[in-house]
Amino acid sequence: MQLGLVGALMNDSRALPARMYGNPADIVEYDQMDAMGCRVCKQHDVVLLKLVCTDSRNTVQKGVPAIGHRCKWFIEKV
Repeated sequence: MQLGLVGALMNDSRALPARMYGNPADIVEYDQMDAMGCRVCKQHDVVLLKLVCTDSRNTVQKGVPAIGHRCKWFIEKV
């Protein structure tokens, strides 16, 4: 099955994700928050060198430590 000209152009796209078009400071901050993950949250604890969410609503540890500031239970340390 051939994709045709439009399909071939879409596969070679060099477009950035939508969040990358905006204030450069916001983009850098977002990337840094992603890199720190759950370490920035008040609700994290370290057990045997692994991050654990101590929020009582997170019973299955879903998303720990990967999602960090995008977590629905995230509370930033001050």
